[in-house]
Amino acid sequence: MTAALRKAVLLAAGSGTRLEQVTQGLPKCLLLVGGRLLLERQLEAFAAAGIDDITVVAGYRADRVIEHLAGRCRVVVNDRFATTNSIVSLELAAPHVAGDAFVFQNADVVYEPALMQRFVTAPRPNACLVDPYLPWSADEYDVATHEGRIVRYARNVPASESVGRSGQLMKIGAADSAAFFARLRELVSADGVGGFPNQAYDVLMQGEGLWPVYTAGLRWWEIDTADDYDRANRGIALAEVEGSEAAPVPSVRSRLGSFLRVPRVPHRLRWVPLVGREALRSPRRTLGHLSDFRRGVLTDQGLDLRVNGPRILRQVYHEAARHRLRPMLLWGTLLGCIRQGEFIRNDRDIDLGLMEGDCDGLAGFKAAMMARGYRVRIESPYKLSLVHPVHPGLFIDIDIVHRYRDAWAVTHLEPHGRRQYHYLFPDAVFAGTRAVRFEGGVEVLLPADPDGFLTAAYSDWRTPRAKVHFLYGPHNLEVQISA
Repeated sequence: MTAALRKAVLLAAGSGTRLEQVTQGLPKCLLLVGGRLLLERQLEAFAAAGIDDITVVAGYRADRVIEHLAGRCRVVVNDRFATTNSIVSLELAAPHVAGDAFVFQNADVVYEPALMQRFVTAPRPNACLVDPYLPWSADEYDVATHEGRIVRYARNVPASESVGRSGQLMKIGAADSAAFFARLRELVSADGVGGFPNQAYDVLMQGEGLWPVYTAGLRWWEIDTADDYDRANRGIALAEVEGSEAAPVPSVRSRLGSFLRVPRVPHRLRWVPLVGREALRSPRRTLGHLSDFRRGVLTDQGLDLRVNGPRILRQVYHEAARHRLRPMLLWGTLLGCIRQGEFIRNDRDIDLGLMEGDCDGLAGFKAAMMARGYRVRIESPYKLSLVHPVHPGLFIDIDIVHRYRDAWAVTHLEPHGRRQYHYLFPDAVFAGTRAVRFEGGVEVLLPADPDGFLTAAYSDWRTPRAKVHFLYGPHNLEVQISA
């Protein structure tokens, strides 16, 4: 189980010849990046993910690495670092991790702690971090998938088949760990000392499968060259200003600073159209949200949803009942309902779902909502998204839950593209519905197993996480590329 994953291997044997002008004789892992040692950032990311048994494989200037760690981590030395590659370094760590679940990475890569935590808690035992946002390059390792599994990990994966670039972070499950190291030993023994660990990934693909975990917009930096080093310093500095969670909402004073010099601009009153008549209907609740807004806790869209969301939700359920529809809360709206009984702070949409066999009244529902002034934002075989006539920043997204192979799925179609994004759920999740009271006293429906939905999508959903891109954020994503 990924929850018990406690071990990691950090490959830090190389001399970093392309960074000599920066390292000046130090091992790369002892570079200062963003004012702190790269090695310390890596250990911090491991610790944040609950990993406390770390093996560092040193080589070049191993004495400096050992001196710095001062017994905090196990250190294995690759004495042949000058004539071998990382396949040898990883094989040397076998006595300490073979047969157990572990993660491994190169010492010239640093990940946001939130990204490392996301990766470690992903449910698949064998996984590779995949960044779908970086541009395709023939010089980089990309991955291709089939039915969700990684089937190719190579430099020659065509751009048309790639689901993203390798993020150079790997997780090996306990079931395949021993076989993986046996394959490494076989490769090394066959004079493969100049190779790389990915040559043994075929064992993982044939075992429990090798699966992608997408970066979902969280950041990482590889430092191979002086340009990479500068880029990492800038990126880490920016990330630390923003914080590891979503960027903080500026205070009222800072938001209004530039406008206070132009008194004719009524920026401070922009909340008035957001609360509207709802302030008269529910003054106490509205005032509480306005207080959060003035303290900078709520954004404009967050205020809009918290104040007007319950009324909009009532409208949706009223029209749904008229057309014999039974929408249930999904995604972030379900998460907010289960975790704190209200909308997620600073969300902007209401997420609902309908079972594919219960959509006969959807056309009538859409017509009724449009008669109320709503307009269609997205319409496909798998989704209907509506925009409020007075609150254009608020969306009602209704996903059609349908069968996909042997599971229930919610599917997102890439506009004018070749990609389909399938989010897969066990049968038990949608084995009925149950009614609960939500924010503002609105009675809503939940899927039969809301915990199962949230676990499949978000893994450790009980702890607030950094905001991730909605498309690649869920852990249960399968990307399908059409021919």
